[in-house]
Amino acid sequence: MEITGIMKCINYLCLVAVLALGTTSCSQRTESEKKAAIAKSFSYTITGKTTAPNGTQVSLVDHDNTLQQFVKTQVTNEQFVLEGELAMAGFYDIQIKGMEPYTLVLEGGSDYELNEEHGKFTLTTSSSNAKDFMLFNAKYQQREQEEKSKSTNKSQRVRQLESQLPSMAARNDGSYEKAVDEIQRLSGTEAFNPRTLYTDFILDSTHRSSLLLPYFFKYVSLDQTNYKKFDAALQGFDVELQKHPYFKFAREKVDKVKDFYENMPVFPSITPMNVQRDTLNLNDVSKSKMLIAAFWKASNSNSQADIKMLRTKEAQLNALGVQVIYFSLDKDLDKWTKASKDLTLGKQSYFLNYNDQATMENNFGIDRTPSYLWINPETLEILSLSGEDPAMPKFVAKVKEYIAKN
Repeated sequence: MEITGIMKCINYLCLVAVLALGTTSCSQRTESEKKAAIAKSFSYTITGKTTAPNGTQVSLVDHDNTLQQFVKTQVTNEQFVLEGELAMAGFYDIQIKGMEPYTLVLEGGSDYELNEEHGKFTLTTSSSNAKDFMLFNAKYQQREQEEKSKSTNKSQRVRQLESQLPSMAARNDGSYEKAVDEIQRLSGTEAFNPRTLYTDFILDSTHRSSLLLPYFFKYVSLDQTNYKKFDAALQGFDVELQKHPYFKFAREKVDKVKDFYENMPVFPSITPMNVQRDTLNLNDVSKSKMLIAAFWKASNSNSQADIKMLRTKEAQLNALGVQVIYFSLDKDLDKWTKASKDLTLGKQSYFLNYNDQATMENNFGIDRTPSYLWINPETLEILSLSGEDPAMPKFVAKVKEYIAKN
């Protein structure tokens, strides 16, 4: 009897184990199938409650092209239902007429229940991608509000200190100098840009199966310093999900920058004339540590303002071994000549002809002003396609830091 009891127990445990394995296998298949279907057409149903009056139109539109409407209905007894079929999972907007649209991620095999109350939306869903977006959005809004509060407090503190400076100077007790130091520190502190959260999300390895990862590439800027990290993030992205158009867009964006920096042309052998009608000879600056090519237009006031600021910092740059050459993208030779003299740019101011301007746009994307290229004077290799803004307080420090690292 004891042996029989043991055998029954063993058989029961085996049955439980088989069932558990079967459940796990089924769950895995379901998850795999769900990923495989992410770029395929699917049916959806969105049920909603709203405080909007009966008869109010409710529409589902493309988030990136709001003119593309998929389906619409009307509010009845404070409720609405949107249902239909979409070509692929992704970002869509629910537009209740008279309100700001609500953005969500729609994907197949998921439930969506939206509750609107006087313009405030609450979504209940089984979609993992939609949940990812809700969490990200909440974090973004919280950080944005925190930064606004910090900025307001900082501005108030600076104004308070500035109003006290006259009385502090009269006391001659050192408080004036301390206040000035604090004002400079507060004024030089760069605020956190919440858009950095898009980068944080992409580079976080826990999001390799989230459709948000490739979509967020539209919000990030790629350059020589970061494209390899974004490339690695895409290489680690879920293989099944790589069939989605969002991934293809992100891949193309990274590949374009990657190809540029890994196969980038050097600064071309152009021979524009300066204000003294001398042609450009880059051999004259080949022994410098870095060359800044500043592109500007006499017809652009913002461009002139930046160039004027750069000109005031040129002595500091020269002390660091950095040379500046000013290239005009103007069409009017006379306007350039006058503006160049007004800004006292001297013989380092050059006028690019039509072919030179086309080369700059085609090879380096220089089609607007002001723009800056940082160049290795010896090899003419492009060090940076988007050099620091000379109007920023830490511009010279950034240049110095870059030279030290490179």
